[in-house]
Amino acid sequence: MGRTVVESKFSKGKVNNEIELCRVSDKDIKTAVERALLGERISYFIKWEKPGFFSGDKKDSCIFCVNEWQAEAAEKAISDLGDEIESKIKYIMKRTEKPLF
Repeated sequence: MGRTVVESKFSKGKVNNEIELCRVSDKDIKTAVERALLGERISYFIKWEKPGFFSGDKKDSCIFCVNEWQAEAAEKAISDLGDEIESKIKYIMKRTEKPLF
């Protein structure tokens, strides 16, 4: 007896609906943002950036990326951390340029 495989029309296309939400350079701020996003059940991934050779910044930074449909909730979760933490975060709010796969 043969098996019937049913594919949805969604499984054939690749979706890239993530946006780069914000850039963080401080390890403690990164941890606070991660906890805030996890507390609100917001899915995210982190892209790491190494400083350029001629860059004045010597620290690695990371970019938090979220689904565009969760961007507003993610921004609220971060703003709820307070002005002191939010002032150390640079919002980017642009679509990711490189596909994930």
